[in-house]
Amino acid sequence: MDVIALLPRLHLLRFPVGQAYLWRNADALTLVDAGPPGSGRAIADAVTALGHDPAAVRRVVLTHFHEDHAGGAAELADLTGAQVLAHAADAAVLRREVRAPEPVLEQWERPLHAAALRHLPVREVEPPARISELADGDVLAFGGGARVVHVPDHRVTPSWIPPASAGGGNEAPAEQGRKSRFAARADRRPPPTPGSTHQIDAVVCEL
Repeated sequence: MDVIALLPRLHLLRFPVGQAYLWRNADALTLVDAGPPGSGRAIADAVTALGHDPAAVRRVVLTHFHEDHAGGAAELADLTGAQVLAHAADAAVLRREVRAPEPVLEQWERPLHAAALRHLPVREVEPPARISELADGDVLAFGGGARVVHVPDHRVTPSWIPPASAGGGNEAPAEQGRKSRFAARADRRPPPTPGSTHQIDAVVCEL
């Protein structure tokens, strides 16, 4: 796992497949996504290497249920006592109350998807003991108030769009405005089926 400083308060934790973001407030740490299954200890060790107590990780915000994003959440929550948060539709999948929908892939995406799967641990995603459900418009207690935005039919890797004012003002302005977002890249899946449990499988944390 690579640990990359993006901003004074923000680090990227990059796995062979999947990634997570560690945000530091004055009194607590927040993790956005948790890497693939088995990543909890590596994340806790990275937090320690950055000079923080893993117990300072107060929350793990999951953008969606895919195993390279949610796989390490249960282990990390057990290690740190962190609260795990996810959108209601994702929470149902993570609790194994409903089956995860199959990905809809373009032809050119299929070999990339297969290659990614070969680098993921061969194990099921352990469900967190407790999941706090999120809804559109919720405001989370980090980053000065991170607003949850539902993103219909998004998947793949979340990205960080830095604000012009974050961490001391030396960063370049974001192309899409001054707000920061943990966002999932849009794909070209067909519109969700009316009444489907999985109309939304990702959230954006907008700071």
